[in-house]
Amino acid sequence: MSRKAKDLFYKGDYAGAFEIFKKENLNYEAGLCALLCGDEYVAKDFWTRDENPDVATKWGLIVLNIIHLKIKEHPTFFQLRAFLEVYISLFIESKNLPWAENLISACDIFARYNPESYKFIARALFANGYLQLAHKFLDESKKLFYFDPEAHFIDSQAYFLEEKYSEALKSINETLKSAKDYYPALEFKKIIEKRLY
Repeated sequence: MSRKAKDLFYKGDYAGAFEIFKKENLNYEAGLCALLCGDEYVAKDFWTRDENPDVATKWGLIVLNIIHLKIKEHPTFFQLRAFLEVYISLFIESKNLPWAENLISACDIFARYNPESYKFIARALFANGYLQLAHKFLDESKKLFYFDPEAHFIDSQAYFLEEKYSEALKSINETLKSAKDYYPALEFKKIIEKRLY
């Protein structure tokens, strides 16, 4: 894979990256770029070219159905872990918000195959500034895995950005109950306390 194509991709120039990936016969990457440019039909064309598609290509084909609120094939534990958060963020960043929403709307189905799916969705929402929605999905995540320190840590960060410092402190304390020596949480607690006291 050429460095130029990767650079274009990470800069959000999906059309430019597409041309290079297409020339290099990188079907998954070309299909992803086509999808992020809003052309699901070209994406499908590239993703159905390989006789033995890899796990990423199979995930892409699943996504093509989910963005139309159809479930024809279920994702695997690994696919959800590796790709769900990334695709939601890419859809948001590329202004394909309805597709991001449709992907998120399948969360209950995803959770059957990987219970951490709520947290993956929350991380993507948090990273893209959707703090209140992140709280909602973190609450669902904590119903399944209350003592997951990362869920509480993300919640704390979101509350902090909302300037809800008491809630941020409560959440960071929950993080530290499960991971008492987690250095980023210990440092973040000091930052919260400076705002509070």
